[in-house]
Amino acid sequence: MPTTRILRIGYNLAFRAKSRALIFIILFILATVTTFLQSSRIYSFQTNDLTRLKSVILEPSSPITADKLESKIGGLYESVRDKLSGFYVLYGFKMLDDQLLVLTIRDYRNLYNPSDYPWVVSEFKPTSLAAGRYIQGDYEGIVNTGFTLNFSAFGYPVTVRLSMGDSLVFVSGYREIRVNIVGVSSSDMSAIQNALGEKIGSFLFVDWRTFEDIAVNVMQLHSPLEGSPDVFVLRIIMVVKGSIISTLTSGELFNNRMYVKSEVSKKASSISPFQLAQIEEINYGEFQSSLFTFIVSILFQLIVAGIYAVLIVRFHRKDIATLRAIGWDTKSIRILSFGSFVSTLIIASIIGLIIGSLYIFIIARIPLELVPFIIVIISNIIIPILVGFKYTSSATLSIPPSEAFRRE
Repeated sequence: MPTTRILRIGYNLAFRAKSRALIFIILFILATVTTFLQSSRIYSFQTNDLTRLKSVILEPSSPITADKLESKIGGLYESVRDKLSGFYVLYGFKMLDDQLLVLTIRDYRNLYNPSDYPWVVSEFKPTSLAAGRYIQGDYEGIVNTGFTLNFSAFGYPVTVRLSMGDSLVFVSGYREIRVNIVGVSSSDMSAIQNALGEKIGSFLFVDWRTFEDIAVNVMQLHSPLEGSPDVFVLRIIMVVKGSIISTLTSGELFNNRMYVKSEVSKKASSISPFQLAQIEEINYGEFQSSLFTFIVSILFQLIVAGIYAVLIVRFHRKDIATLRAIGWDTKSIRILSFGSFVSTLIIASIIGLIIGSLYIFIIARIPLELVPFIIVIISNIIIPILVGFKYTSSATLSIPPSEAFRRE
């Protein structure tokens, strides 16, 4: 008999008792969603929650320009550099009669980790965008919601509003610098405004090369911009060393974060006006909670799979015995029992992944990455399938037809 037909018979056997199948589908869905959510949550500690878990952030209490940066933080940098994987500076300059603030992020002294770039400026990180995407190259930009510029042309007031898909063109002599708007941020920009010391309504976030091109060729600012008196330092982000694995064993990440914060406190007077920003940090207890829930969800899936495999054999003893009595071979019996088990698990897992993806992407706003999918497929699908196959194969073949009929 063809394998597909045997699997179909197994599927029909599994769903003959609809209430029992539905209960286990719900249990499998809950375990899959929980595992997917927690694995995505843990993985997001390196991306979406990078600043909350691994960063120490400094913000100026009064405006400070780039030419004063080295004298303020050079000593701090030297004292903490061994504890850091990244040290980033948020720069900005004003233009168009102080209506527009152009922003960029730049690594300090080449302590550089390119994977951090999309995540260290919270206002413009991918999950903070109301529309569009993060910048991926030169001459792409992100603007804030309600981006507006006002001009006077031929004696009449003119208002320009930009959104995703538009372009902002700067003219420098015979050259045009065209910045394509690829994203719109809905974040509150008050922290940046406070660091600047004034309210500016329109923000343009670009990469360093575009920032430098506009500053030097349009604004005529002198290079290097990292030492310019016309460029503001709006934030410093120090990312500490420590992987997720090391956190489980030695707590290196949290120790490094504490060390950097203590150095900031010691040098508070010399780094003024920079001070620690108030952020909602992820503490060790919160990290452990996510990890514990993740482990429990995997164990729960395995336990439920084991129970369901036992019930599949128990409630279909008569069916299996009958098929063995009429001459079904060993391979067909194994495929039948496996089909009964796996059909419920696969249906529930697919539904769980869909529900989990929608929740993560729309509600939790955590990046959908490949790694959590792989983790769920292995821990909640492949391993339970192997467990179920092992048990159903051995248990069904160990039942003599005469004994099965007698017990029924």
